[in-house]
Amino acid sequence: MYITTFYSFKGGVGRSMALVNAGIELARRGRRVLLVDFDLEAPGLDAFKALTPKEPSLGVVDFVDSYLSSGTSDDVVKYVSECHFEHTGKGEIWLMPAGGKKSDYIYMFQNIDWGNLYTNQDGYLLIEDLKQQWMDEINPDYVFIDSRTGHTDVGGICTRQLPDAVAIFYFPNEQNLRGVSRVVRDIRSERDGPRKKNIQLHFIMSNIPDIDDEHQTLERMIESFKTELDLKQEPMMVHRYDSLSLLDQAVFTQNRPKSRLAREYREIVDQIVCKNLGDRD
Repeated sequence: MYITTFYSFKGGVGRSMALVNAGIELARRGRRVLLVDFDLEAPGLDAFKALTPKEPSLGVVDFVDSYLSSGTSDDVVKYVSECHFEHTGKGEIWLMPAGGKKSDYIYMFQNIDWGNLYTNQDGYLLIEDLKQQWMDEINPDYVFIDSRTGHTDVGGICTRQLPDAVAIFYFPNEQNLRGVSRVVRDIRSERDGPRKKNIQLHFIMSNIPDIDDEHQTLERMIESFKTELDLKQEPMMVHRYDSLSLLDQAVFTQNRPKSRLAREYREIVDQIVCKNLGDRD
């Protein structure tokens, strides 16, 4: 099981769309993939038609709420569901949404004090148990986590505790550079922490206008990011893509595989697979 978090400091960069496209691309390649919606303030993975569950399930917030009520970790099978997925191979897509559609999501979400959970109620062990249950009950080849934006307690769970890798999406401007720099420093600090955890980082410039860079504005910002973030190679790039298919949240890697957007999503998949030594590819 290889866990990759999709993170962005700011919204509006197409992070969730990239995650779903990458997840379905891996399933098309025969992998067993679990998608987890940890973007608790603005959830939405279950809104993708391509991720229609075979059976409705509860979600992340319900799982944590159950623990806070009972003091014990519940069976994760109640909180995940296999999705309908049209393909010819052996791949599978599973989804753990942010919350169940029939649950009192807002009330439960607002009553979770993540700081207190970790300080006084063994929250770290709860998340470790959740991770172990993913492995034992679902046994996915890959887990893709959609993280909240900004600097949050949940962001730290998604970018430092859970993942083997983090795919960082950003629009190349000063605001994103300032926010992403801090997150990257925190992630890299795990190498020197008690767990000695070396989390792989993938950098993706997203929503990039497809126009002439007459004044080298984009070029200057790329260099600023490379210098500030100590990047050894060029970041990946996802261009702005004008298509009404985006309104329907179409999965380009499945429905429009020859499009430029699909090619850029596949490059993200290839880079993640390349760093996973447990994947024969």
